[in-house]
Amino acid sequence: MRVQLAARDRRYDAAMTDLMLDATRALLGTLGGLVLALLTIASTRWQARRFAPNDPRRFELVSWAVFLFLAAAIYVAFALREAGWMRLELAGLVGYTALAWYGVRRPRLLALGWLLHAGWDAILHAAAPETFVPGWYRWACLGFDVVAAIHLARIGAPRR
Repeated sequence: MRVQLAARDRRYDAAMTDLMLDATRALLGTLGGLVLALLTIASTRWQARRFAPNDPRRFELVSWAVFLFLAAAIYVAFALREAGWMRLELAGLVGYTALAWYGVRRPRLLALGWLLHAGWDAILHAAAPETFVPGWYRWACLGFDVVAAIHLARIGAPRR
């Protein structure tokens, strides 16, 4: 009886440990993505004022459009390692590239692109194997994408 109880307790501990590790990975990944997004906003704004003082808004929008393209391209690179994902990731790259291109002129489309990319991370890659997308990366990307979308929605809001 005592041996069975100890074995059952170990299974519980292993499951609880896995749950805690997953929760920690999600929390740290999300916080890392949030911090990186805030640093990117600050850096891009500083660069825009420095290198394009006549039109810093356009410099910032072009920068975020390039970042959106790169965010989608990273998943194409991931797809090189895992069979079966390439067509889907290439389709995503085409869609996000279009949103990035048109988003330079219409910032709300760029914000929509980042918000859709957050959904791409959260929904599409949620069931993807760790060999395709590392678990922490999904969460970091999700945190980054949501902050980027909010920032770009504010930039795209009509000026009063």
